[in-house]
Amino acid sequence: MPISKTNFSSAKKIAFTATMFLYINLVLIIFWILKPLKKTLFIQQYNGNTPFKIGSLEMLGSSAELLAKGANMFIAFLLVIFLTLITRIAKRQMLTFCCMGLIIAMTIFFAITINNPSESVIWSFYWFGDIYISLMLAAFFSFLHDTVDLKNAKSLYGFIILGAVSGGAIGSTYFRSLIDEMTHQQWLHLIIGIGLIICILAAFAGWMAKSIPNNEPDQASHEVSKQKFNAAIEGASLVFKSRYLLAIAGIVGLYEITSEVLDFQFTAITEKFVEESKLGSHFGAVYAIGNIAALAVQLGFSIFAAKFPSYRIHWALLVLPLAVAIGSLFFIIAPILIAGSFLKIADSTFAYSVNQTGRETLYNPLSQQKKYVARSFVEVFVQRTGKVIALLIAFLIPMLFNSYNEEGQLETSLIGLQLLGVLTCVTVALWFYCVKIVGTKFELLEKRA
Repeated sequence: MPISKTNFSSAKKIAFTATMFLYINLVLIIFWILKPLKKTLFIQQYNGNTPFKIGSLEMLGSSAELLAKGANMFIAFLLVIFLTLITRIAKRQMLTFCCMGLIIAMTIFFAITINNPSESVIWSFYWFGDIYISLMLAAFFSFLHDTVDLKNAKSLYGFIILGAVSGGAIGSTYFRSLIDEMTHQQWLHLIIGIGLIICILAAFAGWMAKSIPNNEPDQASHEVSKQKFNAAIEGASLVFKSRYLLAIAGIVGLYEITSEVLDFQFTAITEKFVEESKLGSHFGAVYAIGNIAALAVQLGFSIFAAKFPSYRIHWALLVLPLAVAIGSLFFIIAPILIAGSFLKIADSTFAYSVNQTGRETLYNPLSQQKKYVARSFVEVFVQRTGKVIALLIAFLIPMLFNSYNEEGQLETSLIGLQLLGVLTCVTVALWFYCVKIVGTKFELLEKRA
């Protein structure tokens, strides 16, 4: 039920944009509280003195974290099934209520156990962070794409995504300033409160959307009825029958590969050069810098997009891979703490701002079935597949070069981290190719609209 150009008054436009801005803002505030919290707990659990062990194999927290991310592949499979089934009966605000209800129930469990966590709780909490962001982004963007048409998307998405970027800046900065003042349990109590506010905002946005006429693109005749397919394969069927969706899947998958490799390089270099007692502070500082930079970038882009909505989408999609390539070359030449931190800052600056805006706009001209089902498959299953590929790359290469220092403690090899930078540059080249495909197809769809 997209917003019609002729029926989308200025008052409606401002009210809806402001509501969705606050909605995604709070979603990302929670995420950037969870992210450094779960990461710090996990890395502190496994260090040079108490490494994670599988038989005779020992690894540091940065490598064990890759195993945790690898297990997300199974979780992603379950999430795709859940989202495909639930979107058959729940749309817009009802989808948000279902997802947030599940999140709040899980948060209550962790609030009870997190102050003195067992090893199993630490692993479960790590996975919870990924489950949270997968469900809530799927709920939010499916709602958004189902409500805004292509004409308004290019001018409004920039400001709405600005809410996500500002949420990242607020969440990471708030966590950084109060990391020593609040217990883990208190952080989770805060998350529950914010989650309830998100539900209220979703209800208000849903109420406004009822008055918006239905101008949804016609569903193509070759699109398969959702009753004919099992929930586990319905999204895959839609994606593999469309070159456009395949290219979007390529962008998502290749981004996840590079992002996870960058995150591993950042984690490993931090683990190597930063004292354990200062890990949370360093993680929080780097995240805050990246998110504040993203806020500045997205603000500028939003103003530009509002004034020039006819901008070519592929330029927005090329900024991030270019920044990743530059950062990787810097790290290859100088594998030091500042270079590793720059990798994460570059990723955070553009991934959650310009790149997110461009990527989400790509779904807008599609039918409702593709917006809900195909997007869930791409943004959850393909995303997690990229993480698994990154896991194999980031796990195996450094492990071949890791060694023990004079005190008998396991250390990460800088050579292995540099080799990962080389592979990242190769991945970025494929990423550029996918951007070229979607850019051309999007322009054709835009002209038809």
